[in-house]
Amino acid sequence: MEFVDDEHEMFWNEKNLILQKYRKTDVYYKSIVYTLGICETTRSNFDKIFSIENGEINIDSINSAFQTGTSEKVTRMAFSLWNRCNYDSDKDRQNGKVSEYYNPSEIFCCSYAPYFVEALKIRYPEYFRSKEEQEKYIKAIYTRVGNIEQLDYYIDEKLENKEDNNTVALYMRTNLVNGNEVNDDIYSQKNKLEDYCKKRNIVNRIYYIDVRKSGLSDDRKALNKLIEDLKIGKVKKIIVTDISKLYRDTIKLISLFSNDYMKSVEIVTNNGESINKETFNFISEKVKQDIARFIHTEKNKRVIRSKKKIKDRNKESR
Repeated sequence: MEFVDDEHEMFWNEKNLILQKYRKTDVYYKSIVYTLGICETTRSNFDKIFSIENGEINIDSINSAFQTGTSEKVTRMAFSLWNRCNYDSDKDRQNGKVSEYYNPSEIFCCSYAPYFVEALKIRYPEYFRSKEEQEKYIKAIYTRVGNIEQLDYYIDEKLENKEDNNTVALYMRTNLVNGNEVNDDIYSQKNKLEDYCKKRNIVNRIYYIDVRKSGLSDDRKALNKLIEDLKIGKVKKIIVTDISKLYRDTIKLISLFSNDYMKSVEIVTNNGESINKETFNFISEKVKQDIARFIHTEKNKRVIRSKKKIKDRNKESR
């Protein structure tokens, strides 16, 4: 948030304490407080222009002796943001006489124009999101209303205690494609994982959800983001309903645990199964041995089949 000067910022902070006191912290109150704090004249006469306690603007204040040409622009901008007011007096409001001085060409024709834009951002945050923020907002809406089938992936942070560094990753995946089945599968996993966290008082969670993705696929944006967060130590524990939600390919799981950043990472299921780098090294060695035996057996089978073909051909040639 940008401020004109230190006085503007101090005014904003002071008035916000009053807004919190009266529990009036919505965008209407915040935008009018920010706007009326832009210039010294409206700051000094704030209570004559607007009442926080009553939630009322004084339209006639535009014609007060304390007003200057610039402070009138600030006042009109504030009134417009409050309730789309476009009158210069209460009498004009009663008679329906609209003022031409509320036109953007009139209000924005001053050095405070950049701060008027800042006020618009406060009043209408939903229209000033970045592309990334807008995508996140839409995904949050889909998830909240149970339409996660509209998404390819979803990542959301729920950090209820920022002083607690024990943040866990809740990873969910479905390879189903039907809308209702997708929702049922993901929300079934979500409920189980949240129940696990609730019973263990885990309050800091990051949700990573891949939709319509196979456990054999590397094209999983949520999983890839999870791995990035593991690398920087953002999460140290992954909770899943089943290990196969992460990988259905044991080799890829072995590859994951071979990384140094997995040294202190634990993967657990809501049923209590647990794997870390130490235990997985033991498991992976057995898996490697099994794979080696399988490859050796397959090679022997191919050699036997090859010898049999040669023998059969020799018989035929006779």
